[in-house]
Amino acid sequence: MTRARKLQVSNGYYLNFNQLAQLLNSAQANPESGKNTTLQLSEDTGLPPRQVESLVSIGRALGIFQDLTLRPSRWGALFFTHDGFFQAKGTHEFLHYRAAGNYRNLVWYEVFNALLPNEPPMDYQGWLRYFRHNLDAEYSAYSLKSHLRKEVRFIIDAYLDKEFQRLDLLQQTGDGRLYRRRYLNPEPLVLAAMLYDYAGQQRTNTLQVGEMPHRPGAPPRLLGLDEAGFRQQILKLHAKDYLRYEGTHNLDQIRLKPDYQALSFLQAYYRGTEPQARTADAEMRKGSP
Repeated sequence: MTRARKLQVSNGYYLNFNQLAQLLNSAQANPESGKNTTLQLSEDTGLPPRQVESLVSIGRALGIFQDLTLRPSRWGALFFTHDGFFQAKGTHEFLHYRAAGNYRNLVWYEVFNALLPNEPPMDYQGWLRYFRHNLDAEYSAYSLKSHLRKEVRFIIDAYLDKEFQRLDLLQQTGDGRLYRRRYLNPEPLVLAAMLYDYAGQQRTNTLQVGEMPHRPGAPPRLLGLDEAGFRQQILKLHAKDYLRYEGTHNLDQIRLKPDYQALSFLQAYYRGTEPQARTADAEMRKGSP
């Protein structure tokens, strides 16, 4: 059963990778799963317990903490080992994909899968009106006045002023209207990781190129790529033998290789190597991503 969508992800705090790195370092330091507590992480990092709770919520939205514990996820363990301060461009790309592609992250998901692709540019107040209109039947007037305002501000701040600014995905006109920019140069290994992860969630090893830019949660949708731009990226990945593009006999599809996993491509990105077949899961089980 799908868990409920979450309106309050940030709880009024802004995205801060330095603080998330502190929290991840503290959480990863205890090898016994399930032993972390908010109080322990607060004492380790010097951050107030309420802020720790909010940072964990943001970390879960990004996919670096497990949903029901204070333990790092497999992605969190990977970033802890290879990019503990979340500085690499590919880390930002993958974190954006995981957060904006997670249906449970209500505002984050709707901004990049519905509002920006389908609506004309509008300012902050326009975003608030959009969400209040669409969520009026689901949330109380108080939530739509207080919590929604914080979550919308969190997204705008993260992509215009804070950690995701370097992606240039969100742009703003002189009069304050917000619009999406196409992300034309993703890291090839990271894009491959996104595609393998997305296909794994869909339980398939084939993806239709023409459909992907229109599918909520799909990598090209989240990167603002149209069909032509996405196909260009796929041909690059095909040339590197990361996947197969099948374009003959009226086909226009991606066929993923069964021996590769998303973690294989992310590990290769950080190590500066080529992906290795079926190594990622085994290494993660050994605790050495």
